[in-house]
This record gives sequence, C-alpha cells and structure tokens, in this order.
Amino acid sequence: MVNRERFITGMTGVYFTAAELSSRGFIVTITARNAPHVDIMVSTPNMKKTFSIQVKANKPDGTKSFWLLNKEAKKTVSPSFFYVFVNLNENRKPDFYIVKSGTVAKNIEVSRSKSGRWYSFQRDEKYKNRWDYFK
Repeated sequence: MVNRERFITGMTGVYFTAAELSSRGFIVTITARNAPHVDIMVSTPNMKKTFSIQVKANKPDGTKSFWLLNKEAKKTVSPSFFYVFVNLNENRKPDFYIVKSGTVAKNIEVSRSKSGRWYSFQRDEKYKNRWDYFK
C-alpha cells in the first residue's frame, strides 16, 4: 500500500505541475513513467526553448521542508533540466518550488541511516513559484 500511495502522490504532483505550466501558456507533455529523470517536457509557445522537468511531490500530511531524491541527482545536470518540487495541500493549490538542476546537484544533503543513505533537497522560499525560469 505504501508504494501505491507514493505513486499517487508523485503523479498528483506531475499533473498539478503540468496544469500550472499549461495555464501559463506553455506546451506540455507528460512522459511515459519509464523515462529516466524526466516527468514533463515543456516548450515555450514559439517552440524556441524546450525544458525537461523532474517533479518531486510531498503529500498533504507529509513533510514540507525537504524532498527525497536519488543519488543520480548529484550528477544529472543540464541548463535545460529543472526540478519542480511540489508540496501538496488539502483543499488548496499546491506550493511549487522550481530549481535548476545544477543548484540541486550542488545542494543535495546526504544522510546516513541503518538502512542506507538518504538524499534530499531542503526547501528554500527563494525558489517558490520561479516560473520565470521557463521564459
């Protein structure tokens, strides 16, 4: 049941992000679930710029201060690759944090536990609603 809940949270974040980008006039395509690192492809209306996005979402009753990543995030960097971190909320629009992949790679926190390593990115309000990155 935990994997199903995690899948639903992730897909909810993807669809909210796609809807937000579409409402801002971008051309948006959600990738197949097996596309490595990329959940959404987005283009400017004039098709002059294209961006790849990985979405990470936290459920409404989950943590709001960080998002879990995998170790690949430390080396998956491109000027056109972004993360959209989503905090889902009960009965209101989610909070979106848009971060360049290079910034994420440089600021990943690694924690050790008995079960292994955890990779995370801490929330910072300066990334909230940075949709201007896609212009």
